[in-house]
Amino acid sequence: MTKRIAVLTSGGDAPAQNVCLKAIVYDATDRGYDVLGIRQGWKGLLSYDPDNADTHSGQVMILNKSRVRDIDRLPGSFLHTSRIDPAAVAPKDVPHFLPPAKPGDEPVDLTAHIKRAIAKLGVDALVVLGDRPALIYAARLSREGVPVIGIPKTVHNTVSGSDYALGFSTALARGVHFVQEIRAMAGSREEIAVIEILGRDTGLTTMLISMLAGVDRTLIPEVPFDPDRLANLLVHDKAVNPNNYAILIMSEATRVPPDTASKYLPELSRLANSRTLTELMRTGDLSQIEAHILADLGARRGVGSAVTGSGVAVTEILENITGQRLLLQPLSYLIRTGEPDGQDLLGALNFAVLAVQTLVEGQFGRLIAYRQNENYVSVPIDVVTQPATNIDLDRFYDAKNYQVKPGILWATRV
Repeated sequence: MTKRIAVLTSGGDAPAQNVCLKAIVYDATDRGYDVLGIRQGWKGLLSYDPDNADTHSGQVMILNKSRVRDIDRLPGSFLHTSRIDPAAVAPKDVPHFLPPAKPGDEPVDLTAHIKRAIAKLGVDALVVLGDRPALIYAARLSREGVPVIGIPKTVHNTVSGSDYALGFSTALARGVHFVQEIRAMAGSREEIAVIEILGRDTGLTTMLISMLAGVDRTLIPEVPFDPDRLANLLVHDKAVNPNNYAILIMSEATRVPPDTASKYLPELSRLANSRTLTELMRTGDLSQIEAHILADLGARRGVGSAVTGSGVAVTEILENITGQRLLLQPLSYLIRTGEPDGQDLLGALNFAVLAVQTLVEGQFGRLIAYRQNENYVSVPIDVVTQPATNIDLDRFYDAKNYQVKPGILWATRV
């Protein structure tokens, strides 16, 4: 009987994930496996009805060498992706062929359906290329008897158990590249530039891009900032720069202390007219404030929320404090695209080879990882459920001056 595996990609896109997928298909095929690709991550399995063959072709595809021959040249995910967590599905996202959710907004755990769909596919193992949430769910499936192998891929490098995640190296390189391009524009215009990076839970990627690009000031989610102090520092940075500009790089979930947020309500009120804005200001979470403002503007102007995170909010506050025009550039998804660098190309191939080797040896419930002192290894996948490694802020971040401290950093972990 022919052996069969399935592969899916879940979570945010990461450079080189298609390189890894291609390598898995090639190696597994050479070892006698049939390979199935699950479309749209966990959403593909949610939409797969074991009792209705009409749903199968739209969610599952056969992956052979011919099908994946050139996908390593493409950004994004060839299999497509989603961020749905099958353990907590919003009632509106429950497939129509499943029993309707109970009245209310409580999320639904559809793990039983996921396991039934996997069983129907008749696979010997499920390989998951995922970020932290996707792999945490994969670990749950493993505990419940599903043969799973996980591969870490995220530009934020937040998967516990591995010092390196696929896509992280390219994200750093692209981030630095874009900062340098924006630096030229800021110098030409003699302005302060605000550059926003994706990252709601950790400032690791933002800090490393900042350090490598030689940025003036840096904001991260872990440390609230004082807008007045930051504005004074940036004005000083600009004044002492012979080209009369300054660069601020920030994570999207940057925030001000809740007890001072209301001070900046007049500035933000000009962006939106809402009864809930005052309440949001009390939280100090600029990302939530920003999302609300953009939604309000979109509803009134007929446009969508093109800018994510708190970049607009921070820029608006700083412009009103300094009396100067600022240049805002969200990098958003740009650090997730582009050609993977050498580290991620090598990582993609090594992850794939070890994943297939682990599969052939019948070792399931494993995470394919890279560790500083061990090289590429296979570890129990439950390690992904451990708390993510925190940044050593005392050692690497000057919270008073909003600067990354110079130091010797391991290339993939602070």
